[in-house]
Amino acid sequence: MSFRNLLLVFTLSSTSLLVNAQEALTGTINLRDAFAAVMRSNPRLHSFQFREEALLGRRESADLNPPLRASGGVEEFLGTGNLRDFTAPEINIGLSQVIELGGKRQARLGVANRRLDLLTAEQRVVELDLLGETIQRFIDVASAQQLVALQARATEIATQTIELLEPLVAAGRSPQLEQDRAEAARIRAEAAEAMAVAMFDSARIRLSAMWAISEPQFDAVEANLLSVGTPGSLQTLLSNIDSNPNVAIYASEERLREAELQQANTLKQSDIQWSAGVRHLRELNDTAFTIGASMPLFTESRAQGQIREARANLQEVEARRAVTLNRLRGEITSLYQRLNQTISEVDLLQDEVLPRLESVQEQSRIAYENGTYSYLELISAQREYLDAELALINSATTAHKLRAEIERLSGEPLLAR
Repeated sequence: MSFRNLLLVFTLSSTSLLVNAQEALTGTINLRDAFAAVMRSNPRLHSFQFREEALLGRRESADLNPPLRASGGVEEFLGTGNLRDFTAPEINIGLSQVIELGGKRQARLGVANRRLDLLTAEQRVVELDLLGETIQRFIDVASAQQLVALQARATEIATQTIELLEPLVAAGRSPQLEQDRAEAARIRAEAAEAMAVAMFDSARIRLSAMWAISEPQFDAVEANLLSVGTPGSLQTLLSNIDSNPNVAIYASEERLREAELQQANTLKQSDIQWSAGVRHLRELNDTAFTIGASMPLFTESRAQGQIREARANLQEVEARRAVTLNRLRGEITSLYQRLNQTISEVDLLQDEVLPRLESVQEQSRIAYENGTYSYLELISAQREYLDAELALINSATTAHKLRAEIERLSGEPLLAR
C-alpha cells in the first residue's frame, strides 16, 4: 500500500477504528493502533478543519459576480444666483455594475480551488511528520520493553550465581568475599532493572502523548524488535521519492502558482462598467432616462507587473522542488549505507556472537562449579554475554529507526515491516 493510500485509509476509517483513543488503546497495542489514534486525536491536525472552512468562505466570495450598485444624487441647488435655493434641482437615480471580461471569475475560482488543494497537501505533510514521529517513539517503547527483559535476565543470572556460590562457600571451596560480590552484583542488577522499567514507562508516556494522552493506558507494544529484515533496493527507494508528501506538495503549489498566473493574465482584459438610471429636471418638470458605459485604459501594461510576479513565483516552486529532491536523494543514500551496516551488525551478533557467548557462559558456570574456573572468569563470561545482548538491542533499535526514516523520506509505506 502506498503512503498516500495509507493516509486515506486512516482518514476514512479512524472513526470506526477508535471510538475513543484512550479507551481503545489498552493492553498490548500494535503500530496500526498507534497510527489510528494519532490520526484521530493529535492536536496538530485539528487546525486544518478551520483553515479549510476559511478557504471555503474565500472560494464562496470568489464565485460572486461584481455587485450591482445603486446611486443617487441631487444637482444644481444652493448656488449663488438663480440656483441659490431648491427651485430647479436635478435628481438622479441609477444602477451600475462591472461586467468582468477575460475569465476573471473563473480565474478567481481556480485560485481558490488550488488553495484548497494545497491545504490538503500541507495536511499530508503534517500527517507524514506525525506518523514518522509516532513510529520513532513506538520503536523507543519496543526497545525499552526489550531492555526490561534483558535486565530481568541479568537479575536472574545474578541470583543464579548466588545460588551457585552458597553451597561452595558453605563447604569452604570459595571465600565469603565472592558471595558478597555476587550479592552486590544482584543489587546492582535489580537497580538496573528498576531503571529499565522507569525508562519503559517514560517511553510509553512519550508515545501516548502523540494522541494527546498524558497517562498511557496500554501495557506493552507488539513488536519483534530483533527482526530487522533486509534493506531492500536503493534504486526502488529513490524511485518512490515523488510519492513523498514533502515532494508531492510542490505539485499542488505549482498548480496554485499556475492559477495565479492565469488570474494575472486576465487583468490584461479591461472590464466594462455600465450604468443606467433616471434624471428628474424640476425646472422643466420632466424625467428622462440616462445610460452610460466606461472602461479603464492601458490595462494590459498595468497588468505586466503582476504577471511577472506570478511567473517568477511559478519558476521558484520548481527550483525549490529540485533542491528538495536532491537533498532527499542524498539523505536516503547516506541512511541506506548506515542501515546496511547496522543490519550486518545485527545479523553478526545474532548468528555468530551471542550463540558462542551463551555457550561460554554456561561452560564457565560448570567450570566454576567444578573448581577449574575462577569467580572473575565466571562473571566476565556473564558480563560479555549481557553486553552482547545489549549491543544487539541497540543495533536493532538503530536499524528500525534508520528504516523508518528512509521510508519516510522515500515514500515507502510505514507499515511494510
